[in-house]
Amino acid sequence: MTLPVSPLTRPVSDPRGEAGQPDPEPARNADKSSGAPWVQENAGQDTRPRRESAIKLILNVESIVPPVTGIGRYTSEILGGLLARGLGDDLHCFSHFRWVDASKVITASSEPSPSNNFRPFLRSLPYAYDLRCIARNAVFRQSAKALAGAVYHEPNYILKPFDGPTVVNCHDLSHLHFPEHHPAERVRYLDRNLEKSLRKATRIVTLSDFVRREVLDTFSFDPARVVTVPVGADGRFRPHGVEETHEIMSRHGLEHGRYILSVATIEPRKNLHGLVRAFMRLPAGLRAAYPLVLCGATGWRESVLEQSLNALVSEGSVRRLGYIPEADLPGLYAGAAAFAFPSFYEGFGLPPLEAMASGTPVLASATGSILEVVGNAGLLVDPHDDVALAEGLERILTDLSLREACIATGLERARRFTWTSCVDRTLSLYRELQTG
Repeated sequence: MTLPVSPLTRPVSDPRGEAGQPDPEPARNADKSSGAPWVQENAGQDTRPRRESAIKLILNVESIVPPVTGIGRYTSEILGGLLARGLGDDLHCFSHFRWVDASKVITASSEPSPSNNFRPFLRSLPYAYDLRCIARNAVFRQSAKALAGAVYHEPNYILKPFDGPTVVNCHDLSHLHFPEHHPAERVRYLDRNLEKSLRKATRIVTLSDFVRREVLDTFSFDPARVVTVPVGADGRFRPHGVEETHEIMSRHGLEHGRYILSVATIEPRKNLHGLVRAFMRLPAGLRAAYPLVLCGATGWRESVLEQSLNALVSEGSVRRLGYIPEADLPGLYAGAAAFAFPSFYEGFGLPPLEAMASGTPVLASATGSILEVVGNAGLLVDPHDDVALAEGLERILTDLSLREACIATGLERARRFTWTSCVDRTLSLYRELQTG
């Protein structure tokens, strides 16, 4: 369904070609009848996980550390899905020099983040990350020898040494395209190790066809080795009435349907600078009626934004909620008048999908994977254009026909993405490699 609106700006081109063009090497198990090769075929069907026959697996769960974001969220969903299918008996989870109980990892993922003021200092030490990885890999290599015949899944880019079939996730290549958006130590680490890890992997999993094309174009791999397996919106993300959100609205000092929400780590790539500038272009009355609410942990190199936000928080037009526990997110999404996601680059774009599933109109970037996820179910603009962002914010708040179209098409599109399908397809990869 095409939205009954004219575009605010020409979509940004895909760095590998024209945005929205089909992949000449579509992902395996692609739905060739769909505009997006990986759109799920079971939309609207029973998505409850079924109990599976046993399989020996190794899963690195180091990313499941509060506050859980991004890769940690993905890993947590994969782990929870495997446990729900009765696969815990031969599931071996590794985290930070030791093997851990899978059920305890899931429990810990929902706990608040412990205070650790020493970690930033340790990260600042030269080669501290590299030395830690060398020691951790040595422990893994030796202890994993007892798990011969297992399939090892590494959700976080860099494989540990393992003599067996491996699955590795490549979530994005932002360190190549936007190195200035990452700490220098992280960029150096990925530059040294990512290509070696991907070449060694038996299968490479991307979450979008956009990143799959980037991986193939950058490294010239056999297309059969690189598979797109999109993630999904949890069933908790759905429309909520005013009564359902009353408690969370009261707790955060918000009013249902009277704020703009953005959920993102505060770091350069998320373009919160641009969002704040665009928000300040709105008429004063609209800003007062719909304050901008920012949810997300503080990342890095955002001291200037922090200063600007503190001033806006003081005057009341911007609210900072910081890192929000998973249990609060569904109500916050559903209670928002609109959701804004002007990121410069994403490997998938889970927050706008969760917003659509919650019945909230979405304004997002017309770039890369976000085009795949949101499609024509939201208002897409150039994230580099503050004027377009401001016009988009005003329209998504005041244009009733646009809002209704975004809500209806957003709910329909979000139903195509489920974690059940993601886990099922990932499990199929495991079985293929174990029997192969």
